Amino acid sequence: MTAETELPAYLPYPRFLLKMDISHTAKLLYALLLDRSTLSQKNGWQDSEGRTYIVYPIAEIAEMLDKGCTTIKGALNELDAAGLLERRRAGFSCANRLYVKVPDIPVVQFSDQLTDGKPPPNQTNINNLIESQTKRASEGQPPAAYGRYKNVFLSDAELLELEQDFPDKWEYYLDRLSCHIASTGKQYQSHAATIYKWAQEDAAKGKAAPKQGIPDYSCKEGESL
Repeated sequence: MTAETELPAYLPYPRFLLKMDISHTAKLLYALLLDRSTLSQKNGWQDSEGRTYIVYPIAEIAEMLDKGCTTIKGALNELDAAGLLERRRAGFSCANRLYVKVPDIPVVQFSDQLTDGKPPPNQTNINNLIESQTKRASEGQPPAAYGRYKNVFLSDAELLELEQDFPDKWEYYLDRLSCHIASTGKQYQSHAATIYKWAQEDAAKGKAAPKQGIPDYSCKEGESL
């Protein structure tokens, strides 16, 4: 391979797929649908809300990936559950509209020490970084990705506060929020604030009534058991 070598046709395969707990077929299917979405962008296939969609019959997908229709349906369900795809009916006997979802990606910044005396990142990476920074502009150190699906973004300070305030449950809340975002596709202004809100609600539920099956041995001042 040289500088003039032309690459064969390829599919965009996002790095975050490598860490996701979904099947290889679902990952490959997402790459295929993401590639078709870029074509829809160019052709102006957008709904009334401005969202880009694709129309891709299951039989054609199965033929492209050399899989059975049942396997493809299962992979589509996996992407649905992971919050990477939304399907909408387009009418009787019409193929569904497929909306490919792209999860939030943490901003990455290159320091002078990183690039000083070392080969700089290629232009494609630079363009991606600029685009990410434009979408998620923030002050100070950019948040890092946590949780089972790497979709919970916290700064170092926020993570430290969670570890101090919930020493036995901070990892539980990270995974709980990560699974919730992946399964519902919901977005939150602050992931740290959402975890604190859930923790307060859990604490309130715990105080509201004693757990079922456990006797309540609480007593008033002056009383004894």
